[in-house]
Amino acid sequence: MPDKKKNFYAYQIDLHYLKGRQHQVDAVKWDEKIVCDLFDHISQLPDNQKTQRFHDSWLIYLDHFSIETNYLFGRFAYAEYGTTGELIHADNLTRRPNPKHLREGETLYTYFLIRKSDGLLLLQSHMKLNRPRVEEYLEQLGKPVIRNNQLTYIQICTLLDNSFFDNIQALNSVNKVSIEVTTAQAAADENAAVQMLQSEADRMDATTVKLDFSAKFRRSGLAGAVPFIRRYKDKPGVTKIVVKGKLAGAEKVIRMDESQEKYTRSVEVDGTGQPTLRSAEAVLSQIAQTRAPLRREDEDA
Repeated sequence: MPDKKKNFYAYQIDLHYLKGRQHQVDAVKWDEKIVCDLFDHISQLPDNQKTQRFHDSWLIYLDHFSIETNYLFGRFAYAEYGTTGELIHADNLTRRPNPKHLREGETLYTYFLIRKSDGLLLLQSHMKLNRPRVEEYLEQLGKPVIRNNQLTYIQICTLLDNSFFDNIQALNSVNKVSIEVTTAQAAADENAAVQMLQSEADRMDATTVKLDFSAKFRRSGLAGAVPFIRRYKDKPGVTKIVVKGKLAGAEKVIRMDESQEKYTRSVEVDGTGQPTLRSAEAVLSQIAQTRAPLRREDEDA
């Protein structure tokens, strides 16, 4: 079978719960059994119950799931439907009606692996079936498991390579921090700024809204930019963070999505260009074996 290069992004799964008796505070932990139970619960649901639809134009569902010795492995299926434009031949440009029905869509797959030891998540790159969508899918369909284990919510955190914060620290000044918020997800209860932005976006029938922080972090106060950005990274609803500043007198733009931890690997593909299940599992397990352990903040506290 031919090979094709695919991108896989790294994340960390956090399980949030309330800690304490009289004064409860948000806390984070990792528990492989809870996540195993959650995926197992979803995988055993009937197809119509484990399918999530968006805008009546595309859908996703958990198509495969297995529990291995050191990791959980699976794939999501994705399909777009609602268009049946005529087909054109790539070589002779002849056209013919699309045999696909309006309510049919081509099935595509997105593979994932979760390392049992620390909650490292490796997810194949996909424009729509991305981190926020997977997070939302697990939260909605895994509600019984989340509730039974006294969790408040599940968060999938983006893992960044060192370049993102290092590049910010290297700036002579930070002129603007832009945070984009979508109305597609509910905001975290404790983040009033995100919640207010989403309310305003809903009121104006907007899908996204942007918050610009223009206060200048000069060299003496530059350390404040990084903790500030960390507070917003991966908050539900936050889809993009862009930092604009100056380095050696020149304008510089640093985008969080360009600094995400990524692995590009060759995988075997079938006749439709989709990675085969066996090849995807082999590639992802190899990455998981060599990637350093995550530093779990809850365990170090």
